[in-house]
Amino acid sequence: MNRNLFNFNLLLGFSALFIAGCAAFFSIWGIGLLFSGASIASMVMASSLELGKLVATSFLYRYWNQSKWILKSYLCGAIFILMLITSLGIFGYLTSAYQQSSIKYSMMMDTIKLLEDQKNQEQLKITDVKSRVSALLSLRKTQESRLSEINTNSLLARNPIQFRQVQDQTMELIDQTDKNIKTENEKSLTYSSSIDIIDKKISELKLSTSANKDIQTFKFVADELNMNLNTVVKWFILVLIFVFDPLAVTLVLAYNIAISKEYAIYLPDKSKNDNSQIPSNDVVVEPQKENVNTLEKVIEKYDENHDGKIDEEESKKIVKNQGDDFFKRYFSHR
Repeated sequence: MNRNLFNFNLLLGFSALFIAGCAAFFSIWGIGLLFSGASIASMVMASSLELGKLVATSFLYRYWNQSKWILKSYLCGAIFILMLITSLGIFGYLTSAYQQSSIKYSMMMDTIKLLEDQKNQEQLKITDVKSRVSALLSLRKTQESRLSEINTNSLLARNPIQFRQVQDQTMELIDQTDKNIKTENEKSLTYSSSIDIIDKKISELKLSTSANKDIQTFKFVADELNMNLNTVVKWFILVLIFVFDPLAVTLVLAYNIAISKEYAIYLPDKSKNDNSQIPSNDVVVEPQKENVNTLEKVIEKYDENHDGKIDEEESKKIVKNQGDDFFKRYFSHR
């Protein structure tokens, strides 16, 4: 057997079983999530259907000509429907996984939005405080101007008692304005501290959302395509399931084709022997008597060691004189 051909067929068979197994796993798990009330029973049912789908695919390839049209029609329809069921199960599994991440992401985004609203409110308060402080400063400037006028008023200076009363009242108003300005500045500092705390919380939440790389990736794609996030995820899952299970089924067919071609080289060449016929898959090839006699003569001719076996050097001579096809049929009869 050609070693490269054997390795490729082995890789092909492994790939077919691996992809089919992954598709079956996700489908079975997804069907269990869809029917959570009887998850174990539905998963057992889905497992049997997945196995039957692969066996039916191989059977149709191997016995297509020997099967009735009713059986072939039913099996083809059953395989197609089972592919849809498998795709539905995979869709359920992937959407369930996405919804878990999506719910967490939505809750975090709602919290961030709430914090940003609180931050905006605090900023509005700071703006109001700045407006009041600006008004108080103007008032204080007016009061200081009035105090200067009082101190320079010659009429009030002639009446010390009245001068003192007006001066004290003005100073009290200035002191009260200073207290109000200080109070407003303290409020502004408080609001600024609240904004710093809110910014810290928002940063922590954004860092935690960055851990959801799947959501972030889909969000980036959605923003670039100017589409809704859920729409992007839905189409991605649909494209994935349209490839997944059909690829598994086609690889199973490809493996059956490769195996049938591999063993076909051991059958007698019909062009060289008119009496030989290539049998179907369920017929056992029996070597003809005259072929056996020919083989015995060849062994007797080329068996230089007289051990009843053909070693490597002797096999090269057989290939050189008899041809590679004869050598392959020799080993098939052995």
